[in-house]
Amino acid sequence: MDTGINAATCSIATTPDRRLMLLLLLFCLPVTLLLLSILVINGGTLMYTLDDPYIHIDLARRIFSGHYGINPGEYSAPSSSILWPFLLAPFTPLSGLMLWVPLLLNIGFSFLTFSLFNRLLSGISSAHRFFILGGWFLATNFYGLIFNGMEHCLQIYLVAVIAVGVLRKEFYGKQITSNGVYLAILLLPLVRYEGLAVSLPVLLYLLCKSERLKPLVCGVALVGIVALFSLFLARLGVGYLPSSVIAKSDTTGLSSIVMNAIGQFEKYGWIILAMLVMCAFMPNRKLLVMLLITVTALHTLFGKNGWFGRYEIYWLTFLGVFFLHLCLTHLKARTTAIIFGLLPLAFAQLVYTTLSTPLASAAVYNQQYPMSQIAQRLNAPVAVNDLGLVALNSRQYVLDLWGLGNLEALKLRKSESGPQWIKDLMDRKNVHYAFVYEEWFPERPDNWIKVGELQMHIPKIATAFNHVAFYATDEQSAQTLREVMQAYALEQPTGKYEFWFEN
Repeated sequence: MDTGINAATCSIATTPDRRLMLLLLLFCLPVTLLLLSILVINGGTLMYTLDDPYIHIDLARRIFSGHYGINPGEYSAPSSSILWPFLLAPFTPLSGLMLWVPLLLNIGFSFLTFSLFNRLLSGISSAHRFFILGGWFLATNFYGLIFNGMEHCLQIYLVAVIAVGVLRKEFYGKQITSNGVYLAILLLPLVRYEGLAVSLPVLLYLLCKSERLKPLVCGVALVGIVALFSLFLARLGVGYLPSSVIAKSDTTGLSSIVMNAIGQFEKYGWIILAMLVMCAFMPNRKLLVMLLITVTALHTLFGKNGWFGRYEIYWLTFLGVFFLHLCLTHLKARTTAIIFGLLPLAFAQLVYTTLSTPLASAAVYNQQYPMSQIAQRLNAPVAVNDLGLVALNSRQYVLDLWGLGNLEALKLRKSESGPQWIKDLMDRKNVHYAFVYEEWFPERPDNWIKVGELQMHIPKIATAFNHVAFYATDEQSAQTLREVMQAYALEQPTGKYEFWFEN
């Protein structure tokens, strides 16, 4: 993708071999170490750090067969990304190898981001590059995102392309923004909806910078595609937004928006302050200042942070491109390297997320994966609150009580106070088994019979709890579930989790 950078002057291909080797090691070595750690800790099995990517993979398989949803014959919109499942769908014929596709795509997109940042540092010594890039990537969970199996690496690359395009126009006199930047602007919200917080302000910025036709055409196309997808979902009967977006959004009124902003200030108020200070150094660049403030305001009001170091990285990356430029133009390279080298100390939580990537993978492997295997052996409909791996491996109907894969369940969970809705849904769907976090469902149907629990003995990291409860709705189903769980426990002995059974 053309980012608007002059390849003749900035290409890493013109750097000495030793510098190129050092910078490649800065990318390849961390990725390789994390991958090997995941494979070793999981006995050779690739497992992502979240259960969510398996929702996307399963949806992609259904899309390939001509159906949009998790369960055959039932439409649903469990993916928070418009584009990602469609990007994965063509790889469905790979069967089991398809599980590697999100990782390979993420490695590719991340390397493009790495190369883009590397070109921004043209003329900087390899030692200074090492600390600037290494500090930035470690501070923003750059390496950890590769292994969550989702669309965030593509999102970060597109944000970087857009930010660099604005940078070239604002500071280097590039009159016409490249088509590659406009393509990134168009694709970003299709990768994740929060990309609208970047794409729309940037289009307005470009419009004010005397680029008339392209921003208007791109804006109309962007709004049109998002609107058409919403109409597509509505026609399927699953609402105008994906269930995952609705489930995780609490900005439905003024009070909730204010509370969301307060939460953002508590976590990243110092970043907002730093952004304002950065703007103070650019008093004559009012359009750029308004752009940075607008993107930050939209993220603060409507965006999120956390969820295993995923939701804020696009915003940090957008601001980071301009912060890096400001440092390089006002400070010595050595000082910039020191500042960026110390950034991981300021983003300790995100650094922890990166370093705990293998453990997060192990938690999924020792909780959601056994759940999926038990569901597969039951060969019967099940109800769950973590949809991904169970839906991917089960050959039967999966009722998502949390609502990502079932809009009706989502609405009932948010509107009903008692457990009757769970019983009614399970009866209607002929579901006799439920694998849930008891803390998420403190009130449970009176016909639920607790059979046992899966209890992990390793850190839960990104899983909600270290234990999952297994229920059945009648004595015969309870006996069947007990037998399946006991057989699986005998066949898969491990010290990382154990099954506990009710007497």
